[in-house]
Amino acid sequence: GVGLLTVEYPVEFTFSYEIPGRGYLFSLTWDGECLFLRELAPGQEQQKEISPELDEWDEFWHRMDEIGLWAWYDEYMVSCDEACLKGDEWEINLVHGDMKVESHGANSYPTTFHQFLKATEELTGIIIEFIQQD
Repeated sequence: GVGLLTVEYPVEFTFSYEIPGRGYLFSLTWDGECLFLRELAPGQEQQKEISPELDEWDEFWHRMDEIGLWAWYDEYMVSCDEACLKGDEWEINLVHGDMKVESHGANSYPTTFHQFLKATEELTGIIIEFIQQD
């Protein structure tokens, strides 16, 4: 039997965040048992498996509900002009229970994108190098 434990696990979870001009990439992929992290930055690369605790997943999904993740649009795009030298790109595909979101963007974000990054950092313990530092 599957049991109640797996209810906290995502059905699908892929997230990638990239700053091509800086050679930076952060990606997470759920493989059914853990999150596979791949992070690339100039002169460094790390790959590891992360297994958040069930209560950490629980907290994460609560945050996703709070920030309205499931209502994000499919696409957030701003084309880069001369004023925007460094661009970034991101993509999210999350399925949890019967909730689902597929969203991607370039140089543009939902208003709660930063909260999503923070929640993801808390879930994984890895700091994401967001292009717009606060």
